[in-house]
Amino acid sequence: MRPALFEAWRGRYADSPRAISEHLALARPALPRRWVSDGRSDFPSGARTVKRHSARYFADLATCSLLVSNDIISQHLVDLRWTTHVQCWHGTPLKAIGYDETTPKYDAAAHLKRVERDVRTWDFLVSSSPFCTTVFRRAFGYEGPVLETGLPRNDLLLSEGAAAVRTRVRRLLGLEDDVTAVLYAPTWRDDAKDDEGRFFQPSMPDFDRLTAALGDRFVVLRRLHKNVRTDRLPSTRGVIDVSTYPEVAELFLASDVLVSDYSSAIYDFAVTRKPIVCHAPDLEHYANELRPLYFDYREWAPGPVTVDDEELVDVLRPLVAGQVVSSERYERFRRTFCPWDDGQATQRVVDAVLPALG
Repeated sequence: MRPALFEAWRGRYADSPRAISEHLALARPALPRRWVSDGRSDFPSGARTVKRHSARYFADLATCSLLVSNDIISQHLVDLRWTTHVQCWHGTPLKAIGYDETTPKYDAAAHLKRVERDVRTWDFLVSSSPFCTTVFRRAFGYEGPVLETGLPRNDLLLSEGAAAVRTRVRRLLGLEDDVTAVLYAPTWRDDAKDDEGRFFQPSMPDFDRLTAALGDRFVVLRRLHKNVRTDRLPSTRGVIDVSTYPEVAELFLASDVLVSDYSSAIYDFAVTRKPIVCHAPDLEHYANELRPLYFDYREWAPGPVTVDDEELVDVLRPLVAGQVVSSERYERFRRTFCPWDDGQATQRVVDAVLPALG
């Protein structure tokens, strides 16, 4: 039996491919499963892995029965005519992607060539909402089947085991029950590269000021984008760096509030109904010079928008004190962008894909 191959974030055990893999382990136990590895990330005991861009990797790509990915899989041309390729993508977009990008800061022609090549191999594209479907079709020039199911990676957030995951992760991070954990998860900036050519986070909140203002029962879980280097970050009181934590959905469960900017994490976190603060001090620069946004940011945001540390402290203070108030704005956001996230997205994807495997 030809195996199924899973690739997430170019070699990690995470995201929607992980959810689908674990579901297939139960639904199709006879189907061999292999995972693409970057050689650095951890995988479960017993998982069969193949090193990305090795000779075996390309052989597996050419012979697997099912390929499940969440991004462009390779810069090389691979014949996938005998493979069912399920593209889960890595989140609902706020910033322009694909052909919609008009101000890219990288080699746009080479990037779009890789996109075009990869899109030709897609047999199914997973979408979280009607909005997402419309954007994906235009931005990728994709005309094939779309599975508007919700994102498998978000099923964990509404699962029966969600409370146990929260408890386990908070204990692992050393968080006591009465501590408010604020997950700070910004996206990367295309124009922020250091002298070694690596992306860095050009600005962050003054965490010392936040912890001084909000007290000892407040902790920041800092998760920078996977493209951003974290090896030069200073140690800061009240901040736990979780940038390399393998599964962000588990951090969503462990945290109590999300602070983000233009990241798709905002859409995912909304599934939890927990508070979201949109902290965007460089909004004009980002939207006008780096990445066009699909919406007017302040109208789009599911929660308050802050542009400096003082505003951020003022917004976080009542949230840290437990004064959480649900809003129609938040619920409208959820209805628009997370309409199918009910904990059953993986099942719907698998039900649609299995017939193609025979």
